[in-house]
Amino acid sequence: MVESIVASAIDKALETVLRKVSEGKKLSTEDLVVLMLGLFQGIRKDVTETNKRIDAINDSLSKRIDALYDLVGKNYEALNRRIEETNKRIDEVNRRIDGLVKDVNEMRESINKRIDNLYDLLGKIYQTLIKQATTTQKQ
Repeated sequence: MVESIVASAIDKALETVLRKVSEGKKLSTEDLVVLMLGLFQGIRKDVTETNKRIDAINDSLSKRIDALYDLVGKNYEALNRRIEETNKRIDEVNRRIDGLVKDVNEMRESINKRIDNLYDLLGKIYQTLIKQATTTQKQ
């Protein structure tokens, strides 16, 4: 309220001083003070407007930053879910591989036993053939 009264008084005094200037009259010290006050009042208005623009830009940037944080958060959550899903699939593949390794090991052991049995059988057959050959030669 007081500011508007002071601004109004400065505006009136400034009009008077500007009229003197336009008439080519000499300005007094008080007139120069009024011009300075008018200049300061104009600068103050410019600063106030600039501050308003800065505040508007700041608000806009804050909203954009908040939106970016939200987007980054959502992307992080989505990426984290995908990583968890991939880890689950990897775990499942590892379980399947472990099962296959176990099956292969069992088959290998079974085949080894069968081969051992075949060697034993071939050894017995060989011994039998040798015995038959030596008994046939002796007769």
